[in-house]
Amino acid sequence: MRAPTPAEIQLAEGLLPGPAWHDGVVEEGGQFHLVLVADGEAVLRMARNAAAAAELPRRTALADALAPLLPYRVPRSLTPVWQAEDRHVADPGAAVSARPGASRPASTPPVPAAVVQEFVPGRAHEPHRGDPAALRDVVECLAGIDVEPLRPLLARPFAYRGPWTARKRAAAVAALPEAAAPSAEAVLARIEAFADVPGGLVHGDLAGHNMHWDGDRLLGILDWDLAADWDPALNAAYLGMWHGKELVPLIAADRDEARRAAVWDGAMALEAVYNASLRSDRPNWARLYRKTLPRIEAAALAAR
Repeated sequence: MRAPTPAEIQLAEGLLPGPAWHDGVVEEGGQFHLVLVADGEAVLRMARNAAAAAELPRRTALADALAPLLPYRVPRSLTPVWQAEDRHVADPGAAVSARPGASRPASTPPVPAAVVQEFVPGRAHEPHRGDPAALRDVVECLAGIDVEPLRPLLARPFAYRGPWTARKRAAAVAALPEAAAPSAEAVLARIEAFADVPGGLVHGDLAGHNMHWDGDRLLGILDWDLAADWDPALNAAYLGMWHGKELVPLIAADRDEARRAAVWDGAMALEAVYNASLRSDRPNWARLYRKTLPRIEAAALAAR
C-alpha cells in the first residue's frame, strides 16, 4: 500500500467530494485495478490499462446487480463509471477547480477509467481455518442465485488465464517431472468432462481480501471481476485453498461436488506450473514442485 498521488486525490474528489481521500491509501495488489480506500467511507477503483477500462462498466454493473440478491455486502457503485476518453462524461477535475480555494493540476490523471464504490467493512479471514457452517452458507448462497438475468454481465469460464488449449496443456505437462505427467493428464482430461456439469454462479477468487469478515461472520464479498456461469464446485475449491482443503467435504453441496473441487484444485496447481514455464527468469522449481505435486496427485486420485 502507498499514499495516493495528488492526481488520484483530484480524480476521487472530482467524482465524489466528501470522503477523506487525502487520508486514504492505495492498494496495488489487484491485476486489473488500483484501489484508493477512504477508510469507512468509499473506494475509488481505477483501471490499470485500456483493457481493464473497457471491462469496468460491465464489472461495476454486475456488482450492482448482485447487491440486492446476496445477504453479504457487495461494493455498489456510488458514481457512474468515468472514462477518460468519453467526452460525454463530465471532467472529474471540474468539481475540484470549482470549489473555493481548490487548485487543479494542469495534467490529466493518467487513469483510463474509474468508479467510486461503497466501502465494505471487515478484514481477510485468518488462513488455514474457518467455520464450515459459514463457508457452506457461501456455497449454498451462490448456488441459489439465478444466473440467467446476470448472463450478459458475467465473464467467461477460464477468463483469467485462458482455457486449456492443446499447446497450454503440453507446456504444463512438459514442465513437470516425468513421473507426474500421467497424473497431470488425468486431471486435465477430467476437467474437460466437467463442461457438462450444470453451471451456477462462480465468484472466481473466494480468498484473502476478497472476503471481508468480522471473526467468523462474513460481512461482504468483493472483486466479482471473474464471476462466471461455471461448475459450482469451483467455489468450494477456492474456499478450500484459503481456509483448508480438509474443510471442502464439509462445505461442498455433496460428495460429487467435493470430488470435483479436489480435481479443480489440481488444475489450479497446474496453472501455477504453466505460468512458471512462461517466465523469462529461473523459477525455483524445487519449491514449486513441493507445493504443487501433492495437489496434482490428490486431484488425479479424485479424478478416478
